[in-house]
Amino acid sequence: MSGGIKAGKRFEQKFRECMEPHAYVLRIPDSVRFVGGHMIGEETDADFLVVTGEDSYLVECKAANRPRLDYGNVKPHQEAALADFDAIGERCHGMLAVEFYDKETYRRAHRMFLLPIVKWLDFKADSGRKSMPVSAFEELGKELPYVGGGYVFDGRWFREAEAVARAEDRA
Repeated sequence: MSGGIKAGKRFEQKFRECMEPHAYVLRIPDSVRFVGGHMIGEETDADFLVVTGEDSYLVECKAANRPRLDYGNVKPHQEAALADFDAIGERCHGMLAVEFYDKETYRRAHRMFLLPIVKWLDFKADSGRKSMPVSAFEELGKELPYVGGGYVFDGRWFREAEAVARAEDRA
């Protein structure tokens, strides 16, 4: 297993651990088939379905060892599935969960962002770039703090945090 795959699977586990106290988290298993006696894995549309008391989130997790996430890392079928889920209605949200980690050692502190798929797609369409830099995640996403080897999630998703920020601006 290559370093990127290991890092991705570790991040998926950390994502699950930080979400479970706040919601039901269902891992969507990768499908595997046998071709000529070899196991071939096929990517699913997303990694997790996260259900809170009121909302549902279809989440694709990505780990990057550079200060950017290349657009090619999120496959077109994943973007389409997240966007389709987001379009179902007000209570359904397609999200990316992205971890930026140090490629020298996975043990150093990391940064994780939650980003609505519509913000990813808009940035991708408008930026003229080949990747989304960390600075764009800082501006458009929600960062979860990394404490004691794991992420801390306060239970508030991106749209809820946006509503709180708007209310604070009005006060």
